[in-house]
Amino acid sequence: MLEIVGAGMPRTGTRTICEALRILGYDAVHNPQWNDMPLYPKRTAVVLPSRQEQAVADGPAVLYWPVLAVTHSAKVILTVRSLDTWWESIKRHANKIRTGEDMRHIAYTDAFHGLLFGTPQPCEYWWKRRYEEHNERVKATIARDSLLVMDIVGGDKWDVLCPFLDKPEPEEEFPWENKAENIAS
Repeated sequence: MLEIVGAGMPRTGTRTICEALRILGYDAVHNPQWNDMPLYPKRTAVVLPSRQEQAVADGPAVLYWPVLAVTHSAKVILTVRSLDTWWESIKRHANKIRTGEDMRHIAYTDAFHGLLFGTPQPCEYWWKRRYEEHNERVKATIARDSLLVMDIVGGDKWDVLCPFLDKPEPEEEFPWENKAENIAS
């Protein structure tokens, strides 16, 4: 049963939050394989991959967060970071994918970015605007007791996550996936 929905935009620590949730014992999936979850939700229901994950984050789950949260009475974790460092990171990431050789991945990513940001190619004005609007919408929609806003790049760790999930802090160090890309941005 889905318990946690990661509503954070890509490049906000979504891979890290999934790894942290795995350490805490959740079956967490980051960015389900692009052929497992459709980009366009069906009118009557959102279809999750065949496994029954306990937590999902990044794309395309970030498109479905409102329906997933309500349908599953799930808690929502909104990962955030400063607007300018997010822009540099997402721009670099999107351009890297767009210059790759996997045409299916490029087509999927372009469609995903088009839905998320209004344009498939990085555009600073639109992408930053959509990032801010998305974060505000999540904060305005989800009840405070069901929402955690977490800035992993800014230093939030177990001391922020564990109380929200009513879990003891593990002795293991808090993970940080894609650290080199995050530091560079």
